[in-house]
Amino acid sequence: MTGATAADLLDEIPHSDAGFETTGPHESRKELADRLIRRLKVKDLNAIYEMISSKAYLGGILIAILILFHWIFISSTNDNLDLGHSILMNFDFQEVALAVMGLGLFSALFRDYSRELGQLLPSLVSGAMIILCGFYVVEPLVYGFVTSDLEVQTAVWRSARLALLWGGVTYCAHFLVDASLLLWLKQFCANNEIDIAPIPTQSTRDAVEESEI
Repeated sequence: MTGATAADLLDEIPHSDAGFETTGPHESRKELADRLIRRLKVKDLNAIYEMISSKAYLGGILIAILILFHWIFISSTNDNLDLGHSILMNFDFQEVALAVMGLGLFSALFRDYSRELGQLLPSLVSGAMIILCGFYVVEPLVYGFVTSDLEVQTAVWRSARLALLWGGVTYCAHFLVDASLLLWLKQFCANNEIDIAPIPTQSTRDAVEESEI
C-alpha cells in the first residue's frame, strides 16, 4: 500500500454511469412510443412518413375551411352585433365566434396531449374550456327562446354556426396532434435506431401458433 499511487487508487474505485442516459432511451419515452405505434396502427417506419403527410394535409384543409367559413358566414354577414352580447366578457357575436374557435382548439389539443402523456392538469383545463364553448354555443338559443333580445331564427343560425366552428376546430386539433406526435415518433426512432416491425395480423398469429404445435 505504501507504493500505491493516487492513480492506482482511483483505478480501483468502481465507476457507475447510472446518472447518465447511456443505456438507451428513457423508459417513459419508450412506453409513449409503444402507445403511439399501437393507437395509430403504425405498420413500419416507412408508413410514418405517409401518415405525417396525410394528417398534416387534412389538418391544413380544415384550417383553410374554417378560415373561409368564418370570413363568409360570420365576418361578412349582416348580423346586428349590438344584439345578443354574451354575458361572459360582454363579447359580440364575432368575438364569441373567435373565442369558440380558440377555446375549442386548445381544449382538443390539451385533451389529446393529456391522453398520450398521462398528465392531469391539461385534462382539467380542457374540461373547463369545453364548458365555456358549450355555454357560448347554447347562449344564443337562450336569448332567442327565452328573451326578446334575438329573433328565434337569428338565434338558431348563430348557434348552428358556432357549433360548426367548434366541431371543425376539434377535428382539426386531432389531426394536428397526431401529425406532431408522429413527427416526434419518427425522430425518436431515428435517434435511437429503433425499427418498427409490422404488426402481426390475426391470420399471421394463427399460422405461428399452428407451426409451434
